[in-house]
Amino acid sequence: MTKIFMFVNVDWFFLSHRLPIAKVAADKEVDMTVFTDFTRAHKKECYTGFSLLQSPIRRTYSGFYSSCMEFFKLFVLIRRERPAIIHAVTVKPIIFLGIVCFVLRIPFIASISGLGPAFLPTSYWGKARLLIIKSLYRLIFSSEKTRVICQNANDASVLIDQSLVMREKIAMAEGSGIDLQKYQPKKNAESDLITILMASRMLGSKGVREFCAAAGVIQTKYDFHVNFSLAGPVDFDSPDFLDEDEIVEMCESNKVQFLGSRSDLKDLLAKTDIFVLPSYYAEGIPKVLLEAAACGCAVITTDHPGCRDAIVSGETGMLVPPKDSTALENTLSYLLSDRGLIKSMGKSGRQLAVQKFCITKVIDIHYSLYQAFVKR
Repeated sequence: MTKIFMFVNVDWFFLSHRLPIAKVAADKEVDMTVFTDFTRAHKKECYTGFSLLQSPIRRTYSGFYSSCMEFFKLFVLIRRERPAIIHAVTVKPIIFLGIVCFVLRIPFIASISGLGPAFLPTSYWGKARLLIIKSLYRLIFSSEKTRVICQNANDASVLIDQSLVMREKIAMAEGSGIDLQKYQPKKNAESDLITILMASRMLGSKGVREFCAAAGVIQTKYDFHVNFSLAGPVDFDSPDFLDEDEIVEMCESNKVQFLGSRSDLKDLLAKTDIFVLPSYYAEGIPKVLLEAAACGCAVITTDHPGCRDAIVSGETGMLVPPKDSTALENTLSYLLSDRGLIKSMGKSGRQLAVQKFCITKVIDIHYSLYQAFVKR
């Protein structure tokens, strides 16, 4: 069996975005080991088809010395085990594993699940860090044994235009894929209440403030029979996280129900009429937008790389400018005034999900790349 190591920055991201790829490894005759930073205990018997281990790489930066020790442990591990292929997801694993693979000449696949906040620097240190990241990407991706998976055309163009990777080394995957049997519409045809949901990590750059502001104006200014809800975890490790006190205050003052972190998102989406994600975070294609489409929700999101790739504007949803709560309010009021349009967009969204975002397509893309390296 082909030995492949996959490195993902944190366990919850692996479980939500990459688990289906790992689960079929044994069936594909691949000996897959996934390394990720554990935020909770994991029982081996809960996972089949692959192994899940604590990564030598921590998600958060804890100083230069700690980073050097992480890299040293990683290098020793890879040199000892010599996997046939290494697959890294997100910036820190890509840089660390990319350097190791460049030195040891091991085939390397990098998944760019969004370029990340590093590519939108707001300080001198941020700009200096971006120069370092670009230099390292250029070195890592120069190897003939490297391939890059991108989720949206903008990210691929940035990498190509800035000479970080050659076009022929890029493979496109439209998001992380979704289980179309798990995510299905279950709308209540008899209810006249329109349900509106935003679900994401509680980050400023996800557009939480804009969503709450628009919800407050809609419920003050208009007489729609509507319910606004906000769901998602607080991510203390992200630089622009919102603390729970601020979130609760925003929700209470704007008549938004705060649901917190939920494990039943598929059920919430299945009963949602309009899903809103006013994000300006530098990500690939937000998986929640694909899930919302599969559940038959009309979608309002931003004209922003990744977000706009998840909808057909005017057909499955509508686009608004980033950081513009007034535009979001106007778009919501327009859509709320036409229940027929909400239903038709939801139906078209489901069709789009079936055509483009099925998880089996994403799995096939990954294992085709793995197989291509094995045959080389």
